Amino acid sequence: MTSLMFLVRGPDGAVSHRMEATKTGRGLRFTCTCAEGVDGVHCEHRIALLLGDASHLVEVDRGAVAALAALTKGAPILHAVQRLAQAEAAVAEAQHDLDRARQVLATILAG
Repeated sequence: MTSLMFLVRGPDGAVSHRMEATKTGRGLRFTCTCAEGVDGVHCEHRIALLLGDASHLVEVDRGAVAALAALTKGAPILHAVQRLAQAEAAVAEAQHDLDRARQVLATILAG
């Protein structure tokens, strides 16, 4: 069993959370001690790291980041995270379009 540890900053920059990625017989178990991770919800720390963004890490260990990428290469979790990122980007774009359409309509209605 392969296990990788990461330490990430909390939103306030001071609180650190521990992430652990463990290769299991069923795939990858990736936990985080942040509130979302403890509640069993996907947290932005794990998503960012799975997408290759190490900016939240307290200390960047390039070897561990590369090992995580190797563990997830071709795995269903990576595909799911990429789909999530694409869907979130589409929602953000749709929200922007909606806001713009409302602004245009408000301008037209104001005469």
